[in-house]
Amino acid sequence: MPKKKSRADGLYEYKATIGRDVLGHPIRKSFYSSKSKLDAKRKAEAYKQELENPSYTPASATFATWARRWLETYKRPFVTANTYKLTYENIVEKHLIPFFGETPLPAILPIGITEYFAAKKECSTDRLKHMHSILSAIFAAAIENDLCYKNPVAHIKFTSDAQPKANTIYTDEQIVKVKQYMRHRMPDIVLMLETGIRRGELCGLMWADYDKENRTLSINRSIAVDENRISKQPPKWGSYRIIPLSAEAAAIIENQHNDSLYIFPNRFGEPHNPNSWSQKFKRHMAAMTKETGLPPARPHDLRKTCGTALRRKGIDIYTIQKMLGHRDIHVTTEVYVANETEVLRNKLREKGVV
Repeated sequence: MPKKKSRADGLYEYKATIGRDVLGHPIRKSFYSSKSKLDAKRKAEAYKQELENPSYTPASATFATWARRWLETYKRPFVTANTYKLTYENIVEKHLIPFFGETPLPAILPIGITEYFAAKKECSTDRLKHMHSILSAIFAAAIENDLCYKNPVAHIKFTSDAQPKANTIYTDEQIVKVKQYMRHRMPDIVLMLETGIRRGELCGLMWADYDKENRTLSINRSIAVDENRISKQPPKWGSYRIIPLSAEAAAIIENQHNDSLYIFPNRFGEPHNPNSWSQKFKRHMAAMTKETGLPPARPHDLRKTCGTALRRKGIDIYTIQKMLGHRDIHVTTEVYVANETEVLRNKLREKGVV
């Protein structure tokens, strides 16, 4: 009978001694496999052989070879398959390797990194930030492994020529109208406006997460798509939390048919594929715009609208951070809570500043 996977993420782990430090203590490293412990051991042996290979020196370590190894060692074991492919592998294979290719790592200088970002100015600022982060991590790991001795990304600045995507942040008046339109058509949209939960968290909501007596909703999981299959994952950044519900949000939940484990299931009683749910969302938004003239929004716009609406009501930024499940307070302040000029003006007037 095959040995069960003991890790929560379902991976097999094999720990190997890959060397000794200056005091003679063993240096241990974990290797992972989704197939078997034997496969994880095979990866460990291959890694040790490569370390012992005298031909693998700073002069021969090319960007392409090291970037792919970095992906396999530092990213694939620790993120979902979907995140790995769309977030990391896509940038490395489609952007970084085509530019830096077989250039030896020590030969890549800050000027080369600057030229790379100059060639990518059509990308959004967020995209460039992600490229910068990945490049920096690749070189930082290379330094740790004695493949180069300086991080050429360290002090690089970049700019984007791309026009930022316009976010739809609804006003309080628009929120009321959106809720009126969606309440009996797609009530999960109303719940998103009330709670600011993520799309995957909404798809994963179970009746067991709803506490009717205390009128709270527990965020315990997120539904993700991994290689065209849906799977249950922890909430993003492990943001487990309990959200107090308004009477309106509680009523939305209680009005759903309780004939499935899930509060908003698909027609088979299973959790929605988040991508399919988004298509349904898009259709309802288009119909709403056509009938009412209200601007359409994306799922994340509702999350941002929720945070901004709470701020308009005077809720402090730390409470909003906890409700939305952000790991970093700067994400809450810079991305999800819009700075609305009129709201700011009114606050200043209250204080006699303007």
